[in-house]
Amino acid sequence: MGSQRAKREKRNITNSPNTMKRHLDYFRRVPVVILVAAAVIHAQEAEELGQRSEFDIPLIQMTLAGDENDGPFKRVRVAIDGTKEYAIITNMHDTHVKNTRNGTQKTVYQEAPDRAFIISEFEGKQLSRVVRSFIQTLDIFEKDLGRLRWDRCLYLDAFLPRFLQRFYYLVCAARNSTNAMPRFARIPDSEFEVSLNSPLSDKRIRQWQEEKDYLIKLRILSKELAYQLERWDQKELAAPKRNLDVAYSAKAEEAYGLFVRMYFNLKPPPDVPLDGGHL
Repeated sequence: MGSQRAKREKRNITNSPNTMKRHLDYFRRVPVVILVAAAVIHAQEAEELGQRSEFDIPLIQMTLAGDENDGPFKRVRVAIDGTKEYAIITNMHDTHVKNTRNGTQKTVYQEAPDRAFIISEFEGKQLSRVVRSFIQTLDIFEKDLGRLRWDRCLYLDAFLPRFLQRFYYLVCAARNSTNAMPRFARIPDSEFEVSLNSPLSDKRIRQWQEEKDYLIKLRILSKELAYQLERWDQKELAAPKRNLDVAYSAKAEEAYGLFVRMYFNLKPPPDVPLDGGHL
């Protein structure tokens, strides 16, 4: 009898309202714990992505200036590394500025209005320096993509978009044409931030992480743009005896547009040449 009564009491305690409430409260808390754990893991991933590794970026520094008299063009100031000199490229006349002990020395290169669309010898020299620095950076970028060095890609993203924007205006000014580069490749300020903590950079690089096909295409276009820039530099910009009336920039300009479209995920996505092929 005592044994049976003990069993009934145990069963009653187990099924009591207070006990059941404690069980329900426990199971209600379980999903919360799981969600909290998932949030912690996601936060850790975001923190890992946010890491930036500093390295030397060979891009030549450029700045933009313009007023209502320049119309749709921008004046582009191109630094000359290792000196206090710089070049100012506009759609008409260009200037070489040199700071000396006696003050500032300016050399102006005049261009006839009907010949301003031709890249002059002075413009070619400045563009060649910029293009070579661009090629070096694209080579670094493509290798970092292949090695999944997101920390370096994030660091580069604080500088490369601004360079791309200024490169667009530099080519347009040298050609004296707003159609010298694909119009969609004129990158607005809203697409990037000059910051080592930009959420725009995080969003951009996270897409490359998550989409393998996208990553492959971006690598292909990085190599293609470097290839076309190299050909442009050899045939026109740095050629010692070039025909000023012949331009070789069309493929480089096309490759630039494809690269920008892919880098910034502009719609529609570009067609990409087969790896090893060219435009």
